[in-house]
This record gives sequence, structure tokens and C-alpha cells, in this order.
Amino acid sequence: MVFFFQFTWFKNGQPLLEGNRYTTKYDIPSRVIRLQILASRPEDQGTYTVRAKNPVGSDETTCKLTIRPVASVDTRPFVDAERFLPLEHRPLTAENLDNENQPLRPPKVLIPMNNVRLTEFQPIVLKSIIDAGYPMGKFTWVKDGRPLPESNRYRANFEINTRTASLFIDAARPTTDTGRYTVHVENIVGKDHTIGDVHVECTLLWMNDHLFNQTNSGNSKVLVDQFFDQMIHREIVKILHHGFDYLKDLKIN
Repeated sequence: MVFFFQFTWFKNGQPLLEGNRYTTKYDIPSRVIRLQILASRPEDQGTYTVRAKNPVGSDETTCKLTIRPVASVDTRPFVDAERFLPLEHRPLTAENLDNENQPLRPPKVLIPMNNVRLTEFQPIVLKSIIDAGYPMGKFTWVKDGRPLPESNRYRANFEINTRTASLFIDAARPTTDTGRYTVHVENIVGKDHTIGDVHVECTLLWMNDHLFNQTNSGNSKVLVDQFFDQMIHREIVKILHHGFDYLKDLKIN
């Protein structure tokens, strides 16, 4: 299963309201969460905290931000910064988890997951647009009715600002990756899901059709040799890149 943490950002002990100048992102493979503030101002100074929660616990980390004004630049605004607050403010998102004024909201699929048809060894990308609800829902990816197994070939991600839930699969395989994929999202007030079908065509089948068309030209043996040389090379590269996890995913009788 693939589970998602809930994150809350604070400034000086108060929930940080998301605006056009503030963007956040959590990268699942590297486990790095970022807060980016565009065009920093003296009023951005303060103590920032990010709190992470999941069903079994929570933790947080804090840092202090100091803005050094440029001496040659007059930082006094022509217009009071308070006048721009309505433009910067956007509706509260799942990051403002501790804001008691936020109404409860069930998750909802806004744009269903795409279907994918491709040849083996190509990357698989499944995407859908989902309102994660409030509090932020838990995401679970399923293939053919079974939870997606742990593997470094699978990378799940949810981009909060764009509401995009994604699943990336390296080097598609016909036997293991073809099937029906479902992403479930659920919180305490509701749930929703969306489905996408993936069909991975075997390169060898395409090669056989191509070989039959080339039989009369006498190029069949050359094409077969070239195909298997390329296939062996790809497998060696994948083993070197993924290591033992890739070997564990292979089913060798």
C-alpha cells in the first residue's frame, strides 16, 4: 500500500495560509518537503514549522527565517501590503489541517484517471485530478483489486497545489504491469476513487510481425540477432540501475 502523510505549515505558531507567493511540495522518493516563498519581504521573517501526521503519530521541525534588506533599495511599499491580501489568498487546502474554521469536506475525483496503452520498457504514467478533502484524505493505490506491492519501480505522488495524484512505473512489463489500476482516497467524512486501464504490448510480438514481413528479403536472422542484443543490453542496464530490487521483482521459474 502507498500511504500519505498530512502536512501543516506554521509561521510564528499560526497556520500558514496558502497564497500565490507560497508553494509547497512533498517528493515521495527523496522524502523531502519544501516551502518556497517568492519575492521575499521583511514581513516574511519569523519562525517556520512543518508538522507531519499519519495514523500512528506525528513529528515536526522548526527553523528561523531572517530577511536581510538590501541597503540600496527602498523596501517601503507604494501600496499598503494589506491591500493585496485578497489577491494572494486562495481557498484553504489540506495543508491547513489545524484551522478549526475549515469545514469538513469529503474527497472527490475531479478528473478521472487516464488509460494507457504502450510497448514494454516504456515508462507508465497514470494521473488524475483529485480534491483530497478536509482533513486531507489517505491515498491507496491498487492493481487488479490488490494493494500495489512495495517496489522501487513504483513512485506515487500527490501534488497539493495542482491536486494531481500520479503513479510512475519504470520500464513497463507486459506480464506484471498490464491490468486495472485504482487510486482510493478516503478521510473521516467520505471517500472516492478512480480507475485506469494499462495495456503493455510485448516488444517480441511486434518483432515477430516485423520479421514475417522481412522473410523474403533474407534479413530475418540479422533482425533477430539485433533484437536480442538490444534486449539483453536493456536488462543489464536495468539491473545495474535498480540493483537487487529489480531482480526480486523478476519471476524466474
